Amino acid sequence: MIRGVVLCGGESKRMGRDKGLLPLGTNNWAGRAFGKLEQLSIPVCLSVNPRQVPAYRQFFSSEQLIIDQTDASGPLKGLLSVHLKFPDDDLLLLACDMTEMDTNTLKTLKDSAAIFPGFDYYVYAQEDFIEPLCAIYTSISLKRRCLEFEHGNLPGFSLYKLIKKGNYKTLPIKNLQSFNNHNTATI
Repeated sequence: MIRGVVLCGGESKRMGRDKGLLPLGTNNWAGRAFGKLEQLSIPVCLSVNPRQVPAYRQFFSSEQLIIDQTDASGPLKGLLSVHLKFPDDDLLLLACDMTEMDTNTLKTLKDSAAIFPGFDYYVYAQEDFIEPLCAIYTSISLKRRCLEFEHGNLPGFSLYKLIKKGNYKTLPIKNLQSFNNHNTATI
């Protein structure tokens, strides 16, 4: 099964405040990403750090929030934490700050796992650019990363580097604007 994950647990150092809860129309950034993943008819959760829980519970149920529980760094911390909660699910990751992501791009990503089975990762790419924050991470690959992390053998915390060292399927980026990451509140 594929499970959608809205990645919200960053430190928001460049933004200066929690990106996921920034208002966007009648919603917020995390809610918009959550809704887009829900349109794929898959279960969806949000990856958050412990400090974010009280604020996020105002918008999402406790069951929808997966709290960071590893000592990994960066986005890998949230990804591995969700994997520990749902170890048999492939995870379709979407960063909350990709506010312009369109559902067709997400649907194509989701469908690629069924059309092209056998890869560890499914990612969008353009030339040498790979987008690790809108990608599918299979349960098999995440189990390997967890074991490497537990034994101190994980070569680093960069999602980009993990993908590049693995068996990955690339998809062409058709709508470059969908992949904008916003690090300021002005969109």
